[in-house]
Amino acid sequence: MSTTNVKKIVKQFGIKASAQKRIRGGIYRIVTPEGRKFCLKRMTKQIARLRWIDRMLMHVQRSGPLLAWRNPQNPEGRKPHAISQKGEFFVLTPWISGREPSPLSLTDMRACGIALARFHKAGQNALKGDISHSQIGMWYSTLHSRQQYIQKKIAKAKTNSFSLPISRFIQRHGPEILRYANQAKALLRSSGYESYRQSPRKNGVLCHGDGGPSNFILNENGTYLIDFETLHVDLRAYDLYRVIYNSCKDYRWDFSIAKAILDGYREVAKLKKTDYKLIRVWLRFPFTTYLVLSPFKRFPFTESRLQWALDSERRITSFLHKLEEYETRH
Repeated sequence: MSTTNVKKIVKQFGIKASAQKRIRGGIYRIVTPEGRKFCLKRMTKQIARLRWIDRMLMHVQRSGPLLAWRNPQNPEGRKPHAISQKGEFFVLTPWISGREPSPLSLTDMRACGIALARFHKAGQNALKGDISHSQIGMWYSTLHSRQQYIQKKIAKAKTNSFSLPISRFIQRHGPEILRYANQAKALLRSSGYESYRQSPRKNGVLCHGDGGPSNFILNENGTYLIDFETLHVDLRAYDLYRVIYNSCKDYRWDFSIAKAILDGYREVAKLKKTDYKLIRVWLRFPFTTYLVLSPFKRFPFTESRLQWALDSERRITSFLHKLEEYETRH
């Protein structure tokens, strides 16, 4: 998007952009003439969903958790969103200065766990029985559709529809990948999910949806949550899974990282046996392999990436044993 168009959008919020920097697609850092910094972010949601996100986050902010969201007490925060010439929705939030937490720092990971638990507690109060945009009942269908996608890729590999090295790799390891997917579905059936699903108002929380090191910011004020385009209602186990997955996958599934996250979370809220079982469901599904098989830019569809993904799935086996031991102790 051109500099002029960015300035026009920012102007709708009542501020002037003296400088701007594209962070990545649809996200810009804006600096005003007075030196104040903001984040301009495109939200790929319909207006009703965007209004719901805004309403939920405004309520959560009043309960204390640190969020990168608008403050209606400030002039630039009075307008919930702006619309570009193309009809795209944009939000303007404070630019949170600080650093991303490092999975190599257990102190950082513990802080993320604490921040997520506080967000969940405040979010339950915000919902007050409103379970709009809930994915609580969709776990079976989500796992099933992803498994079907993997199966279709395996079927294509059997006809050598990909390059020969990729086709041979998938033919050789396809049964193992599907075994992990079936194990995840079996874990879900024995997890207690049905009782949770039947009481969504009791068990649902406001779920960030894509927690991980890149969606927390640490500074002298505390731990902020940022980027809320995936906000929805779900079980808290899903959010914990996302933070654990995104924090551990690039660090050879070092369980001490997950332990620090869970320790932090438990400082604020208790976890039940079913919560741990539900976390294991998502961790066991071969999601990294699914991403490599998908048209996902960050994970190119190559033999080396497929091997990397399979190695990751294999490490999760021992990781899950350690998670089960952690559950027994706590």
